[in-house]
Amino acid sequence: MKNTTKITLAAILVIGAFSISILTVPAFAEWDKFNYPEIQGTIPISSGDDFSQKNTIAMSVAMAVGENSVSDGKAMYAKLSNVNGFLVHKVVLITEDNGYYRVLVDAGNGEALYVSDMIKKDYSNKKASNEKYNEKMKNYYKGMTDEQIAEKKRMSDDEKAQKKTEMKQMFQEYLPLTLEEKKQKLQEYIKSLN
Repeated sequence: MKNTTKITLAAILVIGAFSISILTVPAFAEWDKFNYPEIQGTIPISSGDDFSQKNTIAMSVAMAVGENSVSDGKAMYAKLSNVNGFLVHKVVLITEDNGYYRVLVDAGNGEALYVSDMIKKDYSNKKASNEKYNEKMKNYYKGMTDEQIAEKKRMSDDEKAQKKTEMKQMFQEYLPLTLEEKKQKLQEYIKSLN
């Protein structure tokens, strides 16, 4: 495999992982602020209990249960937690249309105890982040001549469209992979850099 192909593949994997992480940030930011309904799990716990000792369901199984509980979601995150005095896996699933779900999976029997409705964030108020971006770009081009700036910005619309199409295709190929396959691809990428 040529170095340019390795670098391109690596860049696509990194961008795909970065895109996925950006999509899941809203789900993580409000994770503990969410009020869950009363659930009845199979493993009661109290403060100070070691979650890993009482857990009988692997995290990958909990994520698979979460994916099976939602028609179009892909599990991106899970952790063991105490909800209403019972040990559960909290699973976050994202969708292709930038929504996400929260699923509680019983850590004793693997049953989905709760599935939220799809949650979507309103990103229409991006003025503050756009201002920060504009300031960063001013600093990026600081000290460059007009010719140097033009050279940095030079990429034809066709090249931009082609690159965008390539990135979208690679992202679509990355989404259906299992967690194990994603892990393997990232390990291959890291090895290719050496």
